[in-house]
Amino acid sequence: MGEKRDFTDWFTDLLHLKDVPFMGVPDYMFSIEHWLGGIAASALAWQAITGLLLLLYYQPSDAYNSTMAIIRTVPFGSIILSSHLYGAYIMILAVYMHGLHIMFNGGYKKPRGFQWILGVLLFVLTLGISFVGYSLTGDVLATDAVDVGRGILTSLGLQSLIPVFFGNGTELDLFTRLLGWHIIIAAAIILFFVIHFYLAEENGLMPRLKDANYRAPAIISRSDPRIKPWWPRNFIYMVAMAFMVWGLIILIPSILALPSVYPYVPILFSPYPGPSPTSPQAAAVPAYPPWFFLFLYKMADMPLGLRYDMVLSMIVPIIILLIIPAIDRSENLHPMDRPLITALALIGLTWLIELSVWSAIQPGVPVMLLWAALVMLPPLVIIAAGIYVLNRYWLRIRGVVLNGGGAMQQRQGRSWFLSKSAASMLSYITGILAIIVIALSVMLNPITEGPYIGVLWGSALLLLSASIFNYFYVLYM
Repeated sequence: MGEKRDFTDWFTDLLHLKDVPFMGVPDYMFSIEHWLGGIAASALAWQAITGLLLLLYYQPSDAYNSTMAIIRTVPFGSIILSSHLYGAYIMILAVYMHGLHIMFNGGYKKPRGFQWILGVLLFVLTLGISFVGYSLTGDVLATDAVDVGRGILTSLGLQSLIPVFFGNGTELDLFTRLLGWHIIIAAAIILFFVIHFYLAEENGLMPRLKDANYRAPAIISRSDPRIKPWWPRNFIYMVAMAFMVWGLIILIPSILALPSVYPYVPILFSPYPGPSPTSPQAAAVPAYPPWFFLFLYKMADMPLGLRYDMVLSMIVPIIILLIIPAIDRSENLHPMDRPLITALALIGLTWLIELSVWSAIQPGVPVMLLWAALVMLPPLVIIAAGIYVLNRYWLRIRGVVLNGGGAMQQRQGRSWFLSKSAASMLSYITGILAIIVIALSVMLNPITEGPYIGVLWGSALLLLSASIFNYFYVLYM
């Protein structure tokens, strides 16, 4: 009598999933810091899906009105548009955190140098597509963003490129160009992501720093006994992660769009476009950029002149990020053994936060040289001096810490434990609740009650994510 087969076995054989050459991961890698790239990829998938749906209704000839018509007349349009915006937000946050995690762990070192460079280019493209997408709405903030974009090109002596990026001056040509660039950059992101993913597979996983004795090249071999097959373990975890990301992408803007909440939402985080540039309300709206460009707008207010401000805030940081593998070619992986890179990362992050907060408080206010020095110099001095002192101290205790770290890790053990029966019960409960929540959303109007449907859908996806995570825990942890 043949072996009993279920749907999973049939599906696995149909797509030959056991033959997919993706690399599995050790158990300890099933934690969020090792899946920040996966979070960005999940957000990218959501952006591709919702972007294609928006493309069916967006009209470059009437950008603002067609955008508002998506919200007001298209079934589920408000959910699609607002989640597309917040999908970009979450993707940007994930890329930032992924890059910082890689930098602090030395993930740019051999054999991952080109993989790091592709990651930097993906980061630049992500910010670029976000700027273009933000400008496509045609609202007053989009108009300000386009004006700033033209000003930056002019300040850099690249005014001949203005027609290439922003058209010949007519509204139709402007938004046709922006839409074209939005699609081109999206295609480039997908292409670069595929290459980035391929290199990650070929270069192998980066182990915990202590497992590599804090030395590069740090690689987990495919023959490592801790590596389990990719299918179905990694796939199940990735599905749970994707549902969690998509749930947040839908839930957060839907909550902000609720009629009782929306009037109090700052324009920086509004899920919908601002007023039309020709409306009377436009004059009362400050020239705010999207939050991820706040630092750039404040740099444009610096007293050095727009050309030097843009070179210092855009071109120099990108060049530094691209050449980091060449700057730091040592085998050391511990952050304190790489004081220059650690200091650069902390100084850059501090300046980014400082300038963003400053820009949110005082948008468009010119900065005096004295104030620029008072804000920018203290973090530079404090972090540089602090890293120097810590590095000198680290060199004295390095041997003791590295040699005793493994025993300490073993003594710590797990801080919490969930029984398999409890996890199984939670999986069933959250799965049933997700089905109930989805059923409730069917009773709402997809045009006039979009935010409420979005709250239910986002909650359902988070419940499904919790259900799958618990299922994963029961089977594989």
